[in-house]
Amino acid sequence: MDNPVSNPADARVTELAPPDHTYLHMDTARAPMHWSMILELEPGDRLLGVDEVRARVRERGRLYDIFRMGVRNGRWRKPQVVLADESWDPGEHVAEIVFDDRADLQRRVSELLESPLPRPRPFWDITVFTPAAGAQTEGQRVLLRVHHSISDGIAGAAFAALLADGELEDLAEFERFATSPRFRISGIDPEKLKEAKAAFGDQHAAGGGRKRAWPGLTRSGRREHALFSTSTRTLRKAARANGASVHEFVLGAVGRTIGLEPPASPPADVLRVTLPVTLDEEFRHTGNAVSVALLNLPGDETDLGTQIDRARGELKTIAERRPELYLAAADDLPRAPLWGLQRAIVNASMAHMHPDIHIGINPGFSRVRSVLGRPIATLTPLSPLAGYSFSVTVLILGTTTTFGVVTDARALPGYAERFVSRFGEVLDEAAVEPRSETVGNSL
Repeated sequence: MDNPVSNPADARVTELAPPDHTYLHMDTARAPMHWSMILELEPGDRLLGVDEVRARVRERGRLYDIFRMGVRNGRWRKPQVVLADESWDPGEHVAEIVFDDRADLQRRVSELLESPLPRPRPFWDITVFTPAAGAQTEGQRVLLRVHHSISDGIAGAAFAALLADGELEDLAEFERFATSPRFRISGIDPEKLKEAKAAFGDQHAAGGGRKRAWPGLTRSGRREHALFSTSTRTLRKAARANGASVHEFVLGAVGRTIGLEPPASPPADVLRVTLPVTLDEEFRHTGNAVSVALLNLPGDETDLGTQIDRARGELKTIAERRPELYLAAADDLPRAPLWGLQRAIVNASMAHMHPDIHIGINPGFSRVRSVLGRPIATLTPLSPLAGYSFSVTVLILGTTTTFGVVTDARALPGYAERFVSRFGEVLDEAAVEPRSETVGNSL
């Protein structure tokens, strides 16, 4: 299967672009750059069998070239894209883990979050988590892992085609995320780039420099995670009740939750946040089209209104000054001639940025709601820790919105569960305690 791609069906899909390279530069054995999606299946009369999941994946695994893409090297040596050949068995990417109870399930999922995907085989895998006899209080889960260099969270919708129910015509909704050209950005207006750089500098300075009170990412490689879900209706209701858009409300609610439940004492007075911003407004790309903007939230503020007001101001700055352009991996910007030097520069840039937390808010695109006849209760995204010790990633998908929290287990032991428990309380309170202000636009 290790034949290099020489004459791929569509080089626009199988040749990595600068935004994809970013996640290879940041990838390490202890901090792998794969994102994950965990599917919780509705309880039913039967459990999915791993053999039927393998059969579905074998059926779908050759639909798109992106499913066959792997990478050789890519850390200190220049990456080489590898396209699986005809001998490749997609079913080998499916494994099953039998768990004893919720604690065992949590531990085993976290172990996969901290474990690298093997190279150079195609850069994804699927794990079916099945409860052992006597553990029926916990339902079956399916975990999809995809390396971030292959796809970002939006374009990652293509990988739903590996499992989703339906005939081939029903899978057409996923095709644009698998066959569109990889996203590339070039020709950024010099004045806009100058303003973006200035905006980044201002936000970085306002965050308080490199000396941070928030516990930083360690080199332990250990991860913990927690999941939270609510109805999209409840989320919108809470936002409207507080005169906020959904984006403003989520940022404010995360800030308030941290203020009420700080991981350490004394709490950080400022939180430096990375917020992913898509550069593809049409959402029609394959690969990565995301840059990040910096914003700052109060770390010790427990008033939701104050948090929302700060978030609104920060989002206005991002909309007007577009700091994400300064960090965009553009095709035509200068870069070091050697791959290893490029990697060193990218990691030095991340160290300089020194973010505390990450908050990603993503729209969902799938109408498919079942796998092999089993309805999906929730789909929750889980992001890698790219320089920060705490990440919360939001997926707004139809009637349900999910929040996936990932933490550095050494920097923030036990904090993921503490955060989602308190976040639920913040959301419940917000939905019934309106602010007397003008209602903002919601997503």
